[in-house]
Amino acid sequence: MKKIVLLSALVLVSFFLQGQTRSGSISDVQRGQQNRAVQDDQQRGFQKENLRFGGNLGATFGNTTFVDISPAIGYQFTHRFQAGLGLIYNYYSFRDWISGNRFSMSVYGVKPYAQFSVLQLPSFHIILRAEYGLLNYDVNFWWFREPKREWVHYPLLGGGVLLPVGQGGGIMIQAMWDLYEKEHSIYSRNPIIQVGFMFGM
Repeated sequence: MKKIVLLSALVLVSFFLQGQTRSGSISDVQRGQQNRAVQDDQQRGFQKENLRFGGNLGATFGNTTFVDISPAIGYQFTHRFQAGLGLIYNYYSFRDWISGNRFSMSVYGVKPYAQFSVLQLPSFHIILRAEYGLLNYDVNFWWFREPKREWVHYPLLGGGVLLPVGQGGGIMIQAMWDLYEKEHSIYSRNPIIQVGFMFGM
C-alpha cells in the first residue's frame, strides 16, 4: 500500500511540475525575447544608418530678396521618433520704393527639434513636430530704426506631412505656430509654412 501511495504521489508531482513548466513556457519565451531585444539594442548602440540629414533650402529674388540655407542633422531613435539640431542662416534684402535705397540683414542661429510620426502609411506620414529656435538678428530692421541685434527665442509647435522618398528620406511640408509671438518677430504671422527635405545614410 505504501508503494502505491508513494508511486501515486510521484506521478502527481511529475504532472504538477510538467504543468508548471508548460504554463510558464510562453511567458518565459516572451521574457527571453524581450530581454534579447533589449540586449540587442544595448549592443547596437549608435547606428550610422539612423542618421538623418536635411533642412530647408530656398530663395526668392526681386525687390525683396530672401535666401534660406538651414541644414539639419537628426537621429532616428525609434521608427516613430526623431530628434536633432538645425543651423539657420537667412538673408533678407529689400529696396525702399521711396528712397530707392536697399536694406539687408543676415539672420543666424540654431534650432533643436523633435518629431513624432503619429500615422505611418506607405505613401505619407503624419507627424507632430516641436522646435526651439534661437535666432540672432536686427530687431529694428523692419521698423527703420537704429540697428539693434539681439538673440530671440522662438518655441514653435506644429506638424505636417512627410512624403517618403527612398530609404529614410522624404519631403516634409509642415505648418508651425510661434507660441511666443513678439512685436519684433521675424515671422510675419501664424502659421509658418515650411517645406524641407530629409535623407538617410
